[in-house]
Amino acid sequence: MNLQKWIKKPHVDTSRLIRWSIRTLIVIVLTVLTISVIVLGAGAGIVSAIVKDEKVRTKQDFDTELNNLFQTSYAYFQNKDKNDKPVQIGALRFDNDRGMIKKVTDVSPFLVNAFISVEDRDFYTHKGIVPRSIARAAFQQAVGSEVTTGGSTLTQQLVKNIVLKNRKKDLERKANEILLALRMEQMYSKDEIFVYYMNSVFFGKGANGRKMYGVQAAAKGLFNKTPKDLNLAQAAYIAGMVQRPNALNPLDEDPKNYKRGMKRLKLVLTEMLQNKKITQKEYKEALRFDIKKSLAKPSDFDNGYEKYPFIMFAMEDEAAETLMEMENLNTEQLSKEGKYRSTLEEYKKKAVTGGYRFYTTVDEGLYNSINEAATKGLEYTNRTYNGKTSHEQLGATIINNKTGAVLAFVSGTESFDDNQKDHALQVPRQPGSSIKPLLVYAPAMEEGLISPYSQILDEPIMKSDGSGYYKNANGNYKGFVTVQDALKWSYNIPAIKTFNALGHQKGFNYLRELNLPPSPKDGEAAAIGGATNGYTVEKMTAAFSTLANQGLYNKPYMIYKVTDADGKVLFERKQNSKRVFSPQTAYQTTKILKTVLNGTASYIGGKIPSGYEVAGKTGTTSDEKDLWFVGYTPEVTIGVWSGYDYNFPMYADDKFTKKAWANIFNAAIEQSPDLIPKGTDFENPGSLGPEKCGFECGKKKSYEDSQKSKSNSGKKKKNKKPSKQNKPPTQPSTPPPNKDGDDGDKPPTSNGGDSNGGDGGNNGSNGGNNNGSDGGGSNDGGTTSNGGSTSDGGGNNNGAPTDGGNTNSPVLNP
Repeated sequence: MNLQKWIKKPHVDTSRLIRWSIRTLIVIVLTVLTISVIVLGAGAGIVSAIVKDEKVRTKQDFDTELNNLFQTSYAYFQNKDKNDKPVQIGALRFDNDRGMIKKVTDVSPFLVNAFISVEDRDFYTHKGIVPRSIARAAFQQAVGSEVTTGGSTLTQQLVKNIVLKNRKKDLERKANEILLALRMEQMYSKDEIFVYYMNSVFFGKGANGRKMYGVQAAAKGLFNKTPKDLNLAQAAYIAGMVQRPNALNPLDEDPKNYKRGMKRLKLVLTEMLQNKKITQKEYKEALRFDIKKSLAKPSDFDNGYEKYPFIMFAMEDEAAETLMEMENLNTEQLSKEGKYRSTLEEYKKKAVTGGYRFYTTVDEGLYNSINEAATKGLEYTNRTYNGKTSHEQLGATIINNKTGAVLAFVSGTESFDDNQKDHALQVPRQPGSSIKPLLVYAPAMEEGLISPYSQILDEPIMKSDGSGYYKNANGNYKGFVTVQDALKWSYNIPAIKTFNALGHQKGFNYLRELNLPPSPKDGEAAAIGGATNGYTVEKMTAAFSTLANQGLYNKPYMIYKVTDADGKVLFERKQNSKRVFSPQTAYQTTKILKTVLNGTASYIGGKIPSGYEVAGKTGTTSDEKDLWFVGYTPEVTIGVWSGYDYNFPMYADDKFTKKAWANIFNAAIEQSPDLIPKGTDFENPGSLGPEKCGFECGKKKSYEDSQKSKSNSGKKKKNKKPSKQNKPPTQPSTPPPNKDGDDGDKPPTSNGGDSNGGDGGNNGSNGGNNNGSDGGGSNDGGTTSNGGSTSDGGGNNNGAPTDGGNTNSPVLNP
C-alpha cells in the first residue's frame, strides 16, 4: 500500500489505520531495542522482560531441533545397476520431500551468492542480526513499497522456521527470534548456519508432486538436477522463491506464477551484479536462459507407488517393523496389550521421514517376470457380490530356503488401482489340506509315532463330539494305506487319526514354532484344514521352506539392511534360524511330498521341465473356495493361493492355482537360472532309522481277517443289499464333476461350513468378515465360526474344508 495515496483518500478506514500504526510501532520498537542491545546493551533488560517465557536454550537444544528435520526415505531392490549400485524402487510415501546437504560446497557457488545477495549481504560479518536491515524492511512495510530484500538475516529465518516454528507477526515472537539468533551465532559457525538454512527452506511443490524442503529437493523437483549442478539462472530463480514459494513456483498452472518468478529472477540477478558476485556478461546470459524449457517434468521421476505400489506399501509396514526390531520392541507383547497397531503407525511415520535407506531382498527382474507370467493362460469367471463384480485372485511368494528372504511376490490378478488387497503378504486364507504335513505328519514323525511306510486304516470314524461319522465322498475306503500314500493323495481320515494319536496340543505347538499360531477354538478338524483362522501365503511359504532347509525355520523378511542418508549402516539382518524338525524328519517328509507331483499335483509335474526336484502339497477348502499349492526345490519355496475375495467356489477352473504355480516356476527358472539350478537334490542327512509299523499296527491282522470274512460272506449274498444297520449314518452329498482325473477324489458341493456355504467363515466369509473382506474381523483372518459349524465335518469347533467334508463328514480330497 502506498502511504501518500492512502492518506489522500477522502474516507479513511479506521481499523486499517490502527493495524498499520501498531505494526509500524512494533517495528520501530524492535529496531530501537535491537540497536540498544547491539550497540549499548541498554535494552537487554527490556528484551528479557518480553521473552521471559522463552527458556534459555543450550547447544543441545539447538542440535535437537536442527538435526531432526525430516528427510525422505528410500527403498532399494536387491539387484544393482551398471554402476554396481542398488536399483532404487522409490521414495517412501510422504507428501514432503527433503534431502540434506552436508556442507556449503555441496551446492553451486551461484546458489550461495544468490542467497547472500538477495537475503543477507552481511551474513558472513554480522552477529545474527542487522539493525539497518530491520529498519529498512520496517520502512518498506510501513510505506507499502515492495520488500526487495529481507529484514531478517539468514540466521533469524532459520530460527523462525525451525526453532520457533512460529510465523506470528507479534512483538514477542520477533523478540524471541532476535535473541535466539544472537545466541545461535555464538554456538555455530557461519557455514554450519548456512547449511542448516539451505536444508530448511520451503519451495512449494515440485514436478514429482511432493512439497520441496531444502535446496536439494528444490534443485531436483524444479530442474531435475543436484544443487551443485545448477546454472546461474536456475540458482537465482530458486533463491528468489524463498519469500513467496507458492506464488513464484514456475510449475504452477497459473501463468502469473512464472511471470512473477521471472521478475523476481531479474531482481536477484541485479542484486548479485551490484554485490559483485557476477559479471555483466553473466548477468545478460542468465537473463537469456530459457528457464521454462529447463523445468523438470513428472516423467523425469520414477514414482515407486505408481510402478511398484504393492512393494512400496509392503515396505512401509516392513520398514516400521524393522525400526521396532532395531529398538528391541516386543511385538507379541504390544499385541497382547492392544498397542501394536498404534505403535506400528508411529514407527511408520519415522520410517518415511527419517532419511533411511531400506535395502530389500526383492529382485527386480524376478519380480517383474513372475508378475507378468503368473496369469498367462488363466481364464477368469466374473462373480457379483453386493453389486460388486470381481474375478479370481491369486497370491504368491518366492522365499529363499536358507535365509527366509522374500525374493518376489504376486499380490493379485488385478492392478493396484482396481484391487488394493495384497493377497500374498496381507490377506489370510484357510489352508485346506496344505496344512497336513506341517500340523500332522512331520510332527508325528518327529515324535517317533510314524515313518513314511507306517500304515493307517482308512475307515469310517466317529467325530470326537459324537455328532456323526467322518466318511469319504464316494462312500468307499482304502483300507490300510501308507503315510506316503495318505499324503500323496491327501486322504483325510488317516490325517485325523494321526493327529488324534499325536495329541492336538503337540501338533499345535509345532504350528506355533512355524509362526502359524492356531486359535484356541481349533480342534480335531484342524488336521484337514478346518481351522478358525487362516494364514497368509507368505507365512505358509515360509513354513514349508523349513522342510527344504533341513528342519530349520526362518522368519520371512524383505529388508536386510538399513542405513542413514550418509550410508552409515544402522541395521543388518543376521541369520536367526530356529530348529523345528530334525534333518531326518524334514528329509523324510520331503521325500513323501515329492510323490505329490505324481499324485494330487500331477498337473504341475507335467508342466515343469525335467531335471528339477520339486516337493509340495496341494490344498482345497470347502466348495473349492481356496486352492493352494506350496512347492519347493532345495533352493526356494514357492507358495500360491487362488480364490475369490468374496468366497465364491473355484469350480470354473480347479487347476487355477496349479497353472499359476507352473507359470511362476517356469518364469523364475528362466529369469534366475542360478537361483534354481537344474540337477540339485535334497540332501540326505543319513541316520533315518528303521521303518515303524505305526500306531495302528495291531489292527492290521484283525482288519485282514474281517475283510476275508466279508469277502466270503459277500460271495454268498452277492445280490443282496446290505441292511441299513450295517452302514454308518450318512447324509447324501453330491460331488462336483471331477475335472482333473489325476487329482484324486473331489469334494462334494456341501461344505465343511455352515448352511450359508461359508468355510473359513460364516455367511460366506473366508479369512474375512461377513462383508466378504479378506483379512478382516477381530480374529485377524476369520470369524469364530471360521472353518465350519456344528453340522460340518469338524464338530462343534470347526468344520472340515473340502479336503475333508460334506455337511456330514470329510472326504478324500486333494
